[in-house]
Amino acid sequence: MLPSLVMAAMSIIAIFLDSKMVVGMFIAATVAYFGLSFKKEVEPSYLNTLLIATLFVILANFSLPMDVILASIFLVLIHEFRRGHIWNIILYTLAAFAFLFLFDISSGKNLDVSYLFFLALAGGLTASLVESIESGADKRITILIAVATVFVIFKIYMPSTSLYILGLAFCISFVVSFLALKAGVADESGSMSATIVGTTLIIFTDIRYFLTLLSFYILGSVVTKYKYDVKLYFGVAEQAGGARGYANVFGNSLAPLFFAIHYGVTGSPLFSYAFVASLAAALGDTMASEIGKTSCKVYLVTNFKRVPPGESGGVSLIGEFAAISGAIVVALSALILGIIKANYFLPILLASFISVHIDSLLGATLERKGLLTNSAVNLLATFLSGVICIIFILLFYK
Repeated sequence: MLPSLVMAAMSIIAIFLDSKMVVGMFIAATVAYFGLSFKKEVEPSYLNTLLIATLFVILANFSLPMDVILASIFLVLIHEFRRGHIWNIILYTLAAFAFLFLFDISSGKNLDVSYLFFLALAGGLTASLVESIESGADKRITILIAVATVFVIFKIYMPSTSLYILGLAFCISFVVSFLALKAGVADESGSMSATIVGTTLIIFTDIRYFLTLLSFYILGSVVTKYKYDVKLYFGVAEQAGGARGYANVFGNSLAPLFFAIHYGVTGSPLFSYAFVASLAAALGDTMASEIGKTSCKVYLVTNFKRVPPGESGGVSLIGEFAAISGAIVVALSALILGIIKANYFLPILLASFISVHIDSLLGATLERKGLLTNSAVNLLATFLSGVICIIFILLFYK
């Protein structure tokens, strides 16, 4: 615990020092830790964490914001006091908020409490997610890198929101994610990931976008349970009773979240349509996969040879109908909620259906060779769905 305490103390002292002095302090600490490491008096994980922290501090002198970099380093200390799911969120969030508040006070900046709390909450959720999915001593490094990355992103794309909206967004997302955890459709990491995605989505857009995302989560969970015993018998069922983890949540949600954030920042409806298209592709692929696994006639998309159900890149007739049905459900939800206009329904549907097959193609090639994971394939396909949708609209609707 002492090395974490030393890093936290240095991050607090750094608030009151010149940036060049901060770099010198961290370099000196790194050199000292190197000396101690030869005597085996310091765990390698502490030394590696300090090396990353020193690199971040150096970069903060050129491009990265110093306040969030130091806050990320400070949060490494909180790892030593970790406990349960809720405790971690509260502790990390309060610690991040206190540090950022102190930094702004000392630098004479105008305080924006909702801004600081949003950053703190984003960092707290991220650190808590890492706590729930990582194991081993290297978790400190992961926390530092993950929290610093999230902090920097939201310094660039910081939404203008009130503390009330921020709190409401978090509460809605957390309650829905907690219910998913209790219902067994998400594990702890999946619940935490969904809270992060949902909170960010509501803040940058509005509740309608969250409800559209929720339609994907709900229907995706339902089809995962579809003929689960049959899929389990053939060895193609999702593990843990179909409970989705962080990889599945991020693989299917990061692309829609990317487009939603850009819509919130720019106000361009193109990104709103891309959000719907990427989410439609995610549900279309999920339904095609989960329902297609029950088909007796599955063919590899690259050569149309028969393959066992559940094979990466396999397609079936019932899966094709399921894919288009899933895409239609998302597009209709967005239309009813007023996110899209009726005349953009077709390009969204086409883009998502094409991307479902891009997913199959990537699965039959790169995933089968072990070059991509299923989550990475989902991320690429959903992102391409949004891009293809934008291209269709620019070519044929302008």
